[in-house]
Amino acid sequence: MTLSISNKYFFQFILIALAGFLVSCSQEKITSVPIARKNPIKEIRQIKFGPEIDSNVFVDKTSEYGLAGVQAVHLYAVDVNNDGFTDLVTLEDFYSAPKFYLFNSKTHKFVLSQNPFDSLIRGSYLNFVDLDHDGIYDVIVGSLNQKTEMTQYPARIFKGIITKGILHFKELAPLPTKLLPTASIATIDFDLDGELDLYLANWFSYKDEFPLPVPDMLFKGAGFNFYDSSANLKAEYDFNKSDKIYTNATPTFGVSVCDIDKNGFPDLLTSNSNGYYNKLWLNLDGKNFVNYGNESGYSADDEGSEQSHDGGNSFFSLCGDYNNDGLIDVAVGNLAKNSDNESRDKSGILSGSTRSFPPKFIRSDFLRDDNKSNWSEGDRRGVWIDYNLDGLTDLIIDNSGFPPDSRLVLFQQAKDHSFSDKSKELGINLLNPSGTVTIDVNHDGVMDFISGQSKTRAQEFNNRIYLFENQTKRLGRGSVRFHLQGKKSNYFGISSSVWLATDKSTRFFNVEYNSGSLPSQNEEGAYFSFDKETPKNVMVRWSYANTDRLGRFVPEVVKYNLAKYKLKGSHHELNLCEDGRILPQKKKCY
Repeated sequence: MTLSISNKYFFQFILIALAGFLVSCSQEKITSVPIARKNPIKEIRQIKFGPEIDSNVFVDKTSEYGLAGVQAVHLYAVDVNNDGFTDLVTLEDFYSAPKFYLFNSKTHKFVLSQNPFDSLIRGSYLNFVDLDHDGIYDVIVGSLNQKTEMTQYPARIFKGIITKGILHFKELAPLPTKLLPTASIATIDFDLDGELDLYLANWFSYKDEFPLPVPDMLFKGAGFNFYDSSANLKAEYDFNKSDKIYTNATPTFGVSVCDIDKNGFPDLLTSNSNGYYNKLWLNLDGKNFVNYGNESGYSADDEGSEQSHDGGNSFFSLCGDYNNDGLIDVAVGNLAKNSDNESRDKSGILSGSTRSFPPKFIRSDFLRDDNKSNWSEGDRRGVWIDYNLDGLTDLIIDNSGFPPDSRLVLFQQAKDHSFSDKSKELGINLLNPSGTVTIDVNHDGVMDFISGQSKTRAQEFNNRIYLFENQTKRLGRGSVRFHLQGKKSNYFGISSSVWLATDKSTRFFNVEYNSGSLPSQNEEGAYFSFDKETPKNVMVRWSYANTDRLGRFVPEVVKYNLAKYKLKGSHHELNLCEDGRILPQKKKCY
């Protein structure tokens, strides 16, 4: 699979409301399944479910870390017990009870822990976030609320409490909503008041005879209390009284947060299914969100029609600056079938192309390298990772849902900023990957990752998680991870932006760890690798604003001098305090 600039040719969406899981993903190197099979079960059993070859770069260390036999479709790499070591939380199925595997720093293994909830809690996805500024993760349990889910709930909030080293989640009031088909909940401080707000990405209503898209919702937060601010989403709630529909509602299956226009106020990017155009909600002033999807080129490529639903079947958008040019880029994932119209959007990368307003993107699609005539593929989740420490961000995609050829993909970025699929030769192209998260499991500064597997269209195989430890040699190349600790802003600096400047270039990190459709969650920390360059400074635009003497609302920007830190050729973990201090990771800012 390669990345080249082209336009559309692809796909239609598969709506599986039955399992509460939309067979999703987007595209990648997924080969095809023959249309007619005499014995499909026998064929599935003959394929290789794990990587097709072994590699000395990524080594399967699942058993060594105590995770042998563990199954999961969603993963959450979070230090839930606040001991300084990242733990692993899993959801075994698309609607299931979470399991907590706490990391034992003495044995270097994950150990299954007791249920920290007061009762058996089930959900479609989780979002671990500190809502009350105490440095302990709370958790939001979300549900897609489809008809197959026997018990349905609005999104529920649990406060994290640690007493004598024991974790407990205390249930608080749920979000003040009716039952909604919410596929993702993004945390954002949209008004930069230091309190985390929530964006609810709503899919199709399961109650109607003919499913209708449900408008998304925006909630302003004050600790654990939330207030409906959906009116800030301009035109989202325009209502046609004669047809009794919200004319601008779309079936949103994923959402991510990023300051696309770099005005200091975090924006929202939705991923919509069934050909509905994606939305780019630009946050103009900390209050008003306006959809600039069409003007920017984010909503769809220019070959389709919004009225005829010629967009994509999208599942994630991933914000970054892969080519280090100072403009925000976005990776998007879609579902693809060979029977789709040419006008359907493909998965690809949207490269930022202008510094003026509104931002604009050049769309580059992922193209197939083979000539298979019958194929389907789905790119359900994407994560950035610089696996080889060359300072160029690579991209992992969960291509899932259409075995035997839907396998995990790693797009390696070359110096000319092109991408090519290296997953097979790196020994990581496992079948039906799901919920991939990045984590530095052995604390060497070389990023590892964990992937689950789904049984979608492959019920006969025993899925499991894979922990891939990255064996890449450092060879004089440097890396650093900054842990943001806020006081006026939210504790972990969610919705902030970070730039690392070296003697040769400037790199960007969007502070968001949980995004996409039915999202998983990456390990906390703004990670940078920079080859053999010398870091000079790091700048943080915190998710907090002050009022200046002229009454203007100005986001808080802090620049940190790295001159005294010998970061070249090694790895460091540093805390960035909101007041300008830099501390080693073990020393807390507040």
